[in-house]
Amino acid sequence: MNQTDGQVPSVSWEELQTVLLSLADTPVKQMMVNHLVCGTRKQAAFLSPEATLREILHIGAALLDSGFQPSDSDMKSSAESCSSSPSRQ
Repeated sequence: MNQTDGQVPSVSWEELQTVLLSLADTPVKQMMVNHLVCGTRKQAAFLSPEATLREILHIGAALLDSGFQPSDSDMKSSAESCSSSPSRQ
């Protein structure tokens, strides 16, 4: 079976992060990629493959949305809320 049949080719989390970083057009969006890929990777154990793919596609869509321009302060408050979460691994 060739790669155009059946399943999507497998990609490592690091390769996925590299691809998503290439879509991030601002430093803040680049920081977002790190946090979002990390969070999605942790949640993937509890999600179906389809749900995991949906999360990845949402990340890509947010990065490509030219109207979505988060500020540096948005990213800092997001990082603080992640680091204070009791379910951190």
